[in-house]
Amino acid sequence: MYVDERISLRDGLPDGLQRDFKILQEYYDTDDWFMFDTVFEEVEASVKAHYLAGKISIDDLNCIFKKYGIS
Repeated sequence: MYVDERISLRDGLPDGLQRDFKILQEYYDTDDWFMFDTVFEEVEASVKAHYLAGKISIDDLNCIFKKYGIS
């Protein structure tokens, strides 16, 4: 798990995901690894659910996975 700052996500991702990424980034920036790890699992599940529901594309999914080191 990490955040690759060089990778930018596209504008217009669903509001819920944007909120999740903002919260995750706050924990990352403050080195709060316990909360980062806790929220990370929720974000990963949310990203997958958004993809399965057709709310994000496969390109979005792959970009998010690369940015956050999700395999």
